[in-house]
Amino acid sequence: MDDGGRMNRQIVDHMSARRNALVMGVWVPLAIVATAVSVVYGAGVHDGGLVHWGPTPEGTANWLIPATLICAIGLPVIAGIGFFIARATRMAGMNAWMPAVSLGLTLFHSLGLGVGPVLFGVSTPTAIPIFAGFVIGVAASLLTWWLLPHETPAPAAVESARALPVKRGEVMAWTGRISPPAALIALLIGVVILTLMAGAILTLTVHARGALFWVLSIIFFVVLITTFEFRVAAGPGGLSVRSVVGWPSFRIPTTEITRAGVVDIDPLSDFGGWGLHWVIGRSGKGRLGIVSRRGSALEVVRQDGRSFVLTIDDAATAAAVLETYAKEKV
Repeated sequence: MDDGGRMNRQIVDHMSARRNALVMGVWVPLAIVATAVSVVYGAGVHDGGLVHWGPTPEGTANWLIPATLICAIGLPVIAGIGFFIARATRMAGMNAWMPAVSLGLTLFHSLGLGVGPVLFGVSTPTAIPIFAGFVIGVAASLLTWWLLPHETPAPAAVESARALPVKRGEVMAWTGRISPPAALIALLIGVVILTLMAGAILTLTVHARGALFWVLSIIFFVVLITTFEFRVAAGPGGLSVRSVVGWPSFRIPTTEITRAGVVDIDPLSDFGGWGLHWVIGRSGKGRLGIVSRRGSALEVVRQDGRSFVLTIDDAATAAAVLETYAKEKV
């Protein structure tokens, strides 16, 4: 049994694992979207079955609206997940869910919103095809997650950094910061703007209540501000991490540090994305991470097995400082 609780997991090299993930997360979903659009087109043009989609007169077949809906939902999901799979440096951990989610979502909306209504002889989505699409999508996701091979996982334990020599009367300290990449900041700002625009458009066009969209925008804005940048300090007192706005903040005293070292991090594989994340590590203990990029990171392991991961520049020096004072406390 491996780290995810799956038995008989096939282990392959990175290129094979990524190729399998791209097939199930990109190429198969694209084929499903194309097939669903073809079925909807055939039903609308030849059978006249799709007669109440959108603002067309009753009795007029309109296949374009459900076909557009299928593509508008499916293609962005497939493209986004495909982009991250192609860039992944390790197809393990969180990445196992990416092709599964892509396939499951594609089946759900293609069947529930497109092909399902045609098969059930209705012209608009109803509860039965939506529920059937949901069940099939979930089943396909779980099966994909179970069967896809993984590559060799990363080591469970971080290797301790080498302690630094400290003369009597000397005090060592290290400071740094965690800043998100410009692309991630632009993405978050774009999400906030698009959410505000969606609320405004729905309110003005169909008189829908946009309160939910305003609340979502506020939540995104708060997340953006509180996790925009963190200040990090390492010294005799241990590790201190604080957001630029003062919250959230974290502190690990040297008396609780078992070891500190440098690890190689892939945000998607190890934490499922960027920002502040908590996952169960390969050791079976909680692993908290503030992840802004791919590459080397500081990992501090507590005495109870929990760990804290920070993607900072000069992680080796920070680990050496913490290791030095942690050893002094032993």
